[in-house]
Amino acid sequence: MKKTIMLIVILAFSIALFSSVAKAKLVACVGNSNTYGALLPDRMNNCYPAQLEKLLQQIDPRWETQNFGVNGATVLRQGDTPYVNQGAYHQALASEPDVVILCFGPNGSRSPNRGYIQESYVSDYISLIDAFAALPSKPKIWICYPLKAFSGNYTISDAIIRNQIIPLITQIASEKHLPIIDFYTAFEDSPHLFLSDGIHPNPSGTKLMAEIISGVRANPDLNGDGVVDGADMCIVVAHWHTNEPSCDIAPPPFGDGMVDVQDLVVLAEHLFTYPGAVAYWKLDETEGAVAYDSGGDYDGTLMGGPVWQPDGGMAAGALQFDGIDDYVSTNPVLNPADGTFSVVAWIMGGAPGQAILSQADGVNWLSADPSGGNLMTELKRSGRGAGALLSQTAIADGDWHRVGFVWDGSDRILYVDDVEVARDTQTDLGSSEGGLYIGAGQALDPASFFSGLIDDVRMYNRVIHP
Repeated sequence: MKKTIMLIVILAFSIALFSSVAKAKLVACVGNSNTYGALLPDRMNNCYPAQLEKLLQQIDPRWETQNFGVNGATVLRQGDTPYVNQGAYHQALASEPDVVILCFGPNGSRSPNRGYIQESYVSDYISLIDAFAALPSKPKIWICYPLKAFSGNYTISDAIIRNQIIPLITQIASEKHLPIIDFYTAFEDSPHLFLSDGIHPNPSGTKLMAEIISGVRANPDLNGDGVVDGADMCIVVAHWHTNEPSCDIAPPPFGDGMVDVQDLVVLAEHLFTYPGAVAYWKLDETEGAVAYDSGGDYDGTLMGGPVWQPDGGMAAGALQFDGIDDYVSTNPVLNPADGTFSVVAWIMGGAPGQAILSQADGVNWLSADPSGGNLMTELKRSGRGAGALLSQTAIADGDWHRVGFVWDGSDRILYVDDVEVARDTQTDLGSSEGGLYIGAGQALDPASFFSGLIDDVRMYNRVIHP
């Protein structure tokens, strides 16, 4: 009898173990020709889903991928090739995947489809997401920024991808609490990763796509304010032992369906980091003529003799400017025309007409307006009809203020003390590639030099919410 019971236990254990090992974990790769692998030599092995499967199986041999890409497909239901009208869409739903990777965008920028972007891109994409979210398998869903387009072939427009579609994808991800895989940034300086048409990635490009996905983790900056800190820890705690996807950031690549100690560990590893910061001047030095960049390679040179204040800042030290000839000069960091970005800084003092941050051959990015000392920006689109964005919030009043500017691809937004104080529609910004000035205007006009303290200046190549 004991032997029989033991055999039953062993058999039951073996069946359970076999079932665990045998049950594949399926990734449905849903998208357009860049998912399908158009024009690739040996497409079946070189498309990104095939390369992704090889990488995922190094993490766990149970992972499988299926390619549900369709050439020319768009999320737009009124577009020329709506994805929801394709057989691959229904096959993807029927597969009941564990993970869905949605990668659309370039075909929405094509001339037959452009007129539908503002009207229905968000609603059509959300309907697609909801169809997968409603599956019994309850898949984790990832949404991708499209790859950069290096040509206008097939009437694809990179400007529309960058300035219209990517901001809408950002909005969708925020509304649906979905993590984003940023292919655009990864490919924007890499034309060598594309086939001769400048649109479709070559085998090295699809390999990079797979590598990005296999190593991806959700952004640990859970509240989007530009820094991983205690507020993000509180968000994890608030969703403890739930399957909230925005907090399920471990283990890679897709989490485990539960917000738990693994996610807390990952968050702790990134604590007090600044995801997406391309430059970060802490201004905590105690001596010397260099303001060191903790986020990139844009160390600033002190001009005119601003004075370090080791204990005088909002975050440790700060830099004192005399309002006469003091400023900090850096090499070019980013071009406002290239895509979404954000800047924030702490300031105390200043006077009407004085600048906080400007660009040498461009405009004043953040300043106090000449009449009332209210926060303003002169960042605007090129040509007639565009003007400065002025808030009604004073910053030159002798108190500490955290000031910020965000361009999300469609709107200019000003912040003071983490509160939105001005916004208007601006679908593009003028191009400028000059260096940055901290504490002076773009032309170094005598009236533009800042008189007061500046601390903790950060620049991001993404939208943050100060």
